Amino acid sequence: MEEVTLDRDDIAALSSDARITILKLLDTRTMTMSELAEGLGLAKSTVHEHLAILTDADLVTHANARKWRDYTLTKRGRRVLHPGKDHRIIFLFGTSLATVTAGALLVASFLRGFAVQGGNVVRDPFLLCAGEVFLGATIVLWYLALRCRRRTTPTPG
Repeated sequence: MEEVTLDRDDIAALSSDARITILKLLDTRTMTMSELAEGLGLAKSTVHEHLAILTDADLVTHANARKWRDYTLTKRGRRVLHPGKDHRIIFLFGTSLATVTAGALLVASFLRGFAVQGGNVVRDPFLLCAGEVFLGATIVLWYLALRCRRRTTPTPG
């Protein structure tokens, strides 16, 4: 993950409580200037000035949809608000790779069984149960990783 470096202009852009509130509001969903002005209790002209500063700092971007501009956080803006979130996703997927491997090996060991004297094959049910637990943990880890991923991407509308 690339680091977000802040210079003097970025710190100046983040030095306003109203601009920080705008970033937090846009972290929940895409909004128009009217929605932001209403949520902040400020005039549209004041919100427009704050949005211009945030846009110049590459923290906010806008798209012309219909006749209104929809404002959303940029990737850089999300990283300023949520530093290190990408690391959590990488950790969850890495851990899930280990659990799915362990689960598959345990289930395969159960299916293969152990040869004992006399040519009989014995299957230990503990291996099957442990494999199922590891495979279930994999599903939980994937679910958590996808939830983290959804929170870091903007939602349209």
